[in-house]
Amino acid sequence: MIDVPVNTWVNYALSSDGKVLAANVGGEIYRWTAEQGFVDLGAGYFLDSSIGISADGSTITGTIVGPDGYTNPGRWRETTGWMNLGHPNKDCTMDGNWGSGYGVNHDGSVVVGLAWYCPGAQGFRWTEGRGMVGLSHPKGASSRASAISADGSTIVGFYEHPKQRIRRAVRWTPKSDLFTGVNTPGEATAVSSNGSQIVGQAATLNGIYAFYYTDAAGLISLATVSGIPTDQSIANGISDKGKVVGWSGDPFNGGVAAFVWNAARPTAPMRSLQKVLTQAGAQIPDGIYLTNALAISADGSTIVGTWLDANYNQGTWMARLK
Repeated sequence: MIDVPVNTWVNYALSSDGKVLAANVGGEIYRWTAEQGFVDLGAGYFLDSSIGISADGSTITGTIVGPDGYTNPGRWRETTGWMNLGHPNKDCTMDGNWGSGYGVNHDGSVVVGLAWYCPGAQGFRWTEGRGMVGLSHPKGASSRASAISADGSTIVGFYEHPKQRIRRAVRWTPKSDLFTGVNTPGEATAVSSNGSQIVGQAATLNGIYAFYYTDAAGLISLATVSGIPTDQSIANGISDKGKVVGWSGDPFNGGVAAFVWNAARPTAPMRSLQKVLTQAGAQIPDGIYLTNALAISADGSTIVGTWLDANYNQGTWMARLK
């Protein structure tokens, strides 16, 4: 159980070995290690939950307030502090926002995220050499780059439908590819280190469920922990060996629970992460319910997420897997 500096909403990202945690806590950005605990890196933006960390743990991206008073994608390194990444040419501000940083490659030399062009948003790719370059987006509609593979080969996120305005899962390699289907609602949330495995959420005739995708296997719908068709699920992270984590349940009435699914057993259902950890010997305090798994390290050693108790107190947990 991890004591978070402020009792509010959180979002997390993990380095590839799980030893460094990037945290967005109510808009404030932190870097966490077991040795130092939470180190405050400065204010982000209280309405933006974006957060990303490089595989080597050296670089963090998120949303910061620039010298113009508007929010901007930012990159943090211990040697440089925060760097304002600017915005693509011909972009504009939307309600005082230029954009947000969402993900970084293995050493932080490439940052991806969202930049406003008005009337919509577009995914971007930033490097020190070329600055911020906008990725493709439907005419008059939006896209977002939500994650990048550690090797930099694959960027994933969503691509709005130009007429229906629904999100659809997309990858850029570098051309855009609506790999789950041109008309399938959903989005991609995470990608493995080499870009071969992608997870997220897709709405099909069977329901609104987490998915796992490879070019060889195609789209695999992971359904729900309960098996109830009207429940929903979304995948938030994937390890390089195909371990997928996220949440499953009824977000409107019955609550949600953290899940785990393993691509090594593709026909097996997703499982309650709380039950898996308890069976493995984890000491989870009585009355604590693991509601969400927000990230898993690339090596599969570490999972981080949120918990809730019967009195609606909330907090953060981290699991180390042997």
